[in-house]
Amino acid sequence: MKGYYEIQLSSSAVRQIRAVHAAEPMAATFVLNGLEYLSTDLDSGLLRTIDKEAGLLKAEIGDFEALCWVRHEEMSLVILTVSRSRHPA
Repeated sequence: MKGYYEIQLSSSAVRQIRAVHAAEPMAATFVLNGLEYLSTDLDSGLLRTIDKEAGLLKAEIGDFEALCWVRHEEMSLVILTVSRSRHPA
């Protein structure tokens, strides 16, 4: 969906982004920029559906994943968690 969706961060996501920022400021900036881009175009290909009925999606942004909840009625994208992707070795 095109249009600007407001980004809302859960307290858990804020703590996780702060932890990333403490270790890697540029990575945290990259994640936040990716989320901002995503909020302008939910059809950008960054989102993967986890549970369509509940509106849960996963966004892959570089080496990070964000668990998201889309609230279409409120035009908001709630970021529930942010974590480093686990790539199999």
